[in-house]
Amino acid sequence: MRLFTVAFLLLAAALGALPARAQLVLDGQVRDARTQRPLAYASVFLANTTYGTTTDSTGRFALASVPGGHYEIMVSYVGYQLYQKTVDLQQSLTLAANLLPATTQLDEVVVHATKNRPADYQRFLQQFLGRSAFSRQCRIENPQDLVVYYDEQRRELTAAAPRGVRVVNQALGYRITYYNFDFKVLYNANRCVFVAAPAFEALPTADARQQRRWDENRRKAYAGSLPHFLRSVREGRLPEEGFLVQAMVVEPKSEQAQQRVAQAGDSLAAVFTPEPGLLARVYKAPLAATQLRQPATVGAPRVQLQFPGAVQVTYQGEQPDALYAADVAVARRNSQVGAAAAHRTGAGGVALGRASYDPILEVSELRLLGPPALILPNGYLTNPLSVKVDGYWSFEKVGENLPLDYVPAAAGAPGP
Repeated sequence: MRLFTVAFLLLAAALGALPARAQLVLDGQVRDARTQRPLAYASVFLANTTYGTTTDSTGRFALASVPGGHYEIMVSYVGYQLYQKTVDLQQSLTLAANLLPATTQLDEVVVHATKNRPADYQRFLQQFLGRSAFSRQCRIENPQDLVVYYDEQRRELTAAAPRGVRVVNQALGYRITYYNFDFKVLYNANRCVFVAAPAFEALPTADARQQRRWDENRRKAYAGSLPHFLRSVREGRLPEEGFLVQAMVVEPKSEQAQQRVAQAGDSLAAVFTPEPGLLARVYKAPLAATQLRQPATVGAPRVQLQFPGAVQVTYQGEQPDALYAADVAVARRNSQVGAAAAHRTGAGGVALGRASYDPILEVSELRLLGPPALILPNGYLTNPLSVKVDGYWSFEKVGENLPLDYVPAAAGAPGP
């Protein structure tokens, strides 16, 4: 069940740069870049948010009540290249979007793509949608537009969809269209990379009970998530929000590593083998938010994620998904059997700190890959590919995916 996952959804938005009362208007017109003909019924949206609309018969559009901030404006129209423009929306803006016709080669790739092998497609569904209770309520509306391939020799799974991927999430009440879809799983490196520009659309319903169910499921999806954690780090509210953060060291298994474990003594909370050939030790002392962040610029209200090595993050505010709990229970039993076998044969080993009878919690691991990234007010990162996550955060996938403008009810308003 272990698969390191690079935080995905590269195109993000930095919401809330202006006071909440500053609601702006983004309008404009969409035209053919060569003929200047207006394009009617084109899709216009702000990537990774619920802000979106379509152009009218004259190619005009208007998005009202948009909070100030940095956005990636996207325009999609059949037969044309996806239009992308980054804006810093500090005041109402009128945009002229000129779209270029799509190349014929792109259409040929899609039309003549061979049918996906069932085994490859099932691998993709498991890694993309996930296996949680919410993921089981997701379906892809246009599987025929997906090209999935598994390379047996390199153990790499790739998926592309030049026309985008449409996912309906009946658990959270969203239809999500992923543009610029690029998905890859590198099994040898235990790594998944997913880059896309998603547009969220709330599913319509006249059933008040259905809407309440969606609102509650959205709250559950947000609770304990990576954005929830990062927002708690930024605001200095880790214990209040139910997070326990501990320093973790992962290194190759060796005699020297086992000696360091022995020398650490009672300061350790757990010692375990995350995967063959590695040894991990977690320290008891909880880390404060100030040990995970630092000001990005002196005198500026900007915060960047910054800590040495890796951290283990435990969310204590809810019970984990039942399937995740079952997977962990099996992994624990297998580890205990392996440790007992090693002891009988005199091979030695390290006692596991997570006994089979310990409660199963939502435990995740976080590691910085590159330069520190800014934590945005909404709990997202300016560079999501700068972090690597494992554990519960890699178990939750598209089934728990929320738009960046989601505001949990506990913060004072229902989420969109």
